[in-house]
Amino acid sequence: MKKRNLILVLVVIVGAVAWYAFRPERLFIDQSVSESFPTAAATTNAASAPVTLAAGQFHGVAHDARGLAAVYRTPEGKRVLRLTEFETSNGPELQLYLVAADDATDSEMVKKAGFVTLGALKGNKGDQNYEIADDIDLSKYRAVTVWCRRFGVNFATAPLAMQSESSQPRTVASGRFHGVAHGAAGLATIYQLTEGKQVLRLTEFKTSNGPELQLYLVAADDATDSDTVKNAGFITLGPLKGNEGEQNYEVPAGTDLTKYRAVTVWCKRFGVNFATAPLAKS
Repeated sequence: MKKRNLILVLVVIVGAVAWYAFRPERLFIDQSVSESFPTAAATTNAASAPVTLAAGQFHGVAHDARGLAAVYRTPEGKRVLRLTEFETSNGPELQLYLVAADDATDSEMVKKAGFVTLGALKGNKGDQNYEIADDIDLSKYRAVTVWCRRFGVNFATAPLAMQSESSQPRTVASGRFHGVAHGAAGLATIYQLTEGKQVLRLTEFKTSNGPELQLYLVAADDATDSDTVKNAGFITLGPLKGNEGEQNYEVPAGTDLTKYRAVTVWCKRFGVNFATAPLAKS
């Protein structure tokens, strides 16, 4: 009887140790993160826009993965690694490494190349930010790896391609939304792309939902009521894609942005100005 009890105790101990080591429940439980860009709330013009220094897509190694890894320089001069639309498997003691290699398609490449850690992975899903120390040389550390420190395994890697600042979208005009008939928040920015197109991007955007919402460029400095939109004239950029979240709209070729100087969320069904962002040229 004592021998049987001893065996049961040993089984429990071994099971507890194995559970702690492998954490099998993490294969089924995701840890999601949703961080906004750290300076997004202050970004209102070209001078305060972050610059992309390097970027690359994740590929799976020991586990499947997807998403973008991008290094930005903020207006304050800090460098931030941001993961967007990121997803991989969960696991014990996951870390985020910058690896001194062009890529890492297995675990040995990470160990041999050398790395610096950016800290514990905040979540195996979602948008998240990691500050990069000033003394880290991005010409040397050219890949981002999700590393399982418990077992020394490379879960996934994103090779980083350096970005030329001349190839970055240029901010043409931007402004923050204010509510009119409804409350609103967020930034409206028009970018000049390298291929010649202009795109209006809404970031951290939020307003009320409604029927037949449209996005207008209005021929006025601002629109604090509905009559201003009707009287000033406008160009439609199409139906509002969502009343919350980041979204893009192509600006028609030939649009005179010295004339159309505000962005309005318009309810076509009832002829009401929900919210407007006056655009300041950059």
